[in-house]
Amino acid sequence: MIDYGQKEMEYLAGKDPVMAKLIAHYGHFERGVEQTVFSSLVTHIVSQMLSNKVGVVLNGRLHTLVGDYTPDHILQQTPAAIKGIGISQRKADYIVHLAKETADGNYDFDVLSSMTDDEVVAYLCQIPGVGKWTAEMIAEFTLGRLDIFSYGDAALRGGMMKAHGFKTLSKLRFERYRKKYTPYCSVASLYYYALNDDAAGMEI
Repeated sequence: MIDYGQKEMEYLAGKDPVMAKLIAHYGHFERGVEQTVFSSLVTHIVSQMLSNKVGVVLNGRLHTLVGDYTPDHILQQTPAAIKGIGISQRKADYIVHLAKETADGNYDFDVLSSMTDDEVVAYLCQIPGVGKWTAEMIAEFTLGRLDIFSYGDAALRGGMMKAHGFKTLSKLRFERYRKKYTPYCSVASLYYYALNDDAAGMEI
C-alpha cells in the first residue's frame, strides 16, 4: 500500500481545490495488506477482465488449492488443476509459467527497487498475462511508488470525472492533472478511487 502522510496531503491540497475537498472529506487512508510482487501478479492475473466479486471468489479457491501464493506452491499444481477451480486455461498457463520462470530465476523482482517507475512497468509487462494497467497497479500498491497515475484505470477516470464534473476525460486533460499532482500522483489517485466507489458521494 502507499505510504504517505501530511506532507503529501498538504502538497496535493495546495495544487487543486477539488483535491483539497476530497482530502478534507476522506482524511488519511491507512496502509493496506502488503503482498509480494509475485503474489500480487498471481492475484491480478486471476482477476483480470472479471468483476471484483468473481475475482475474489476465484482467488479464494486458488488460495484453498495452493496455500500462500509462492512459486513452489503454484508448481505443485498443474494448469489443469488450476483450470479445474474455474480459472480459464489461458490464465492457468500464465500462472504456472510465472511460477516456473520465477523459480528458475528468470524473473527477479528484487531488481525492481533500483528501477524507475517506467522501468518497473516495462519489466513487468514482459511477463505473459501482464498488461500495462496490471504493471502500474503493482508499482503503485505493491511497491508503493508514489507517482503512478494510470489512464487505463477506469475507476481512476471515473473518480476524476465525478469530482470535476467532466462528461468525458481526454488523455490530454488527464495528463494535465498528472503534471499538477506529480510527484504524488499515487496519493491523488486514492482520493479519486474513494469518490468513484462512494455511492453517497459528496458535494464538491
